Amino acid sequence: MEDWVEDAATQLDRLTGSSMAGAVPGRVRIVSITEPRGRLRYQEAHLEVSAEVPGREPELRRTEVVLDRRYWPSAGMVLPADIAPSGALEIRWDVLAR
Repeated sequence: MEDWVEDAATQLDRLTGSSMAGAVPGRVRIVSITEPRGRLRYQEAHLEVSAEVPGREPELRRTEVVLDRRYWPSAGMVLPADIAPSGALEIRWDVLAR
């Protein structure tokens, strides 16, 4: 993405009060995750992750998501994520399906 587009997106996030304002690329390490129950394809997962951004200490965060049972992650996995100073995370779950 061109720099000016990225700058505009960042400014828009700040102006709209987005929880992802100021987010930077990083990664999350899954510390714990609930096991899927039953046979339903999409299920809620409760996770504890270590959010890791270069130059900062890792931070433990809890989150809940709905995942496809076929691509259920396990503790210890590392996934790319955008991590905001507000504590918000956007984990790139799509890498599990590759």
